[in-house]
Amino acid sequence: MREIFKPAFSLLLICVVITFFVGLTYNITKDTIKHRELEELNAAMSEVLPEGKTFKEITNDFEDAYDAVKVSGVYESEAGMVFSLITSGYGGNVAVIIGIANDGTISGVRLGANTETPSLGKQAEEPFFTSRFNKIAVNANIDDSVDSISGVTITSTAVKKAVQAACNQYNQLKGGAGN
Repeated sequence: MREIFKPAFSLLLICVVITFFVGLTYNITKDTIKHRELEELNAAMSEVLPEGKTFKEITNDFEDAYDAVKVSGVYESEAGMVFSLITSGYGGNVAVIIGIANDGTISGVRLGANTETPSLGKQAEEPFFTSRFNKIAVNANIDDSVDSISGVTITSTAVKKAVQAACNQYNQLKGGAGN
C-alpha cells in the first residue's frame, strides 16, 4: 500500500507545480493578449468603416441573435456603426465584421476567425466576395442583392445572414432609418 502513495504524491506535486506555472503564465500574458485582440478589432473596424476615427462600444436592449447569428459587439463612431457577429459556416463558427455608414449603406464586410475549408470556404474572405456588399442599403434584402460563391454556398449564405442581421440591428437601433 505504501508503494502507491509515493508515486501518487509525486504526480500530485508535479500537477500542482505545473498548474501554478500555467496560472502564472496566464496572469502575466492576459493583458497583452487582450490588448492585441483590441488592436485587431480596431484594425478590422477601421477597414470596414474607413471614415470612423474612434469606436465606442454601445449597449442597447436588442435581440442578440438573428436566425443562427450571434451579435457579439456593436460599436459606434462619427461615421456610422460596426457590428461584430458570429455565424455558423460549413467548418464551424465564422466571425463577421460589418461596417454601416451613417447614410444607411454597407461600407465594408470582413471575415475574422473561422475554420472554413482552405480551398473553398476561405474564398468568402476574399475581396471579390466581401466587396459585393459595399454600398447596399440596409433595408435591402441581402440574399437577393448578393450572389453566393459557386461551391461555397454554406459559407456564403452564413456571411449573407450575418450581414442581414447587422442591417436588421442597424435599422432597429436607428428606428428604421436607412435608404
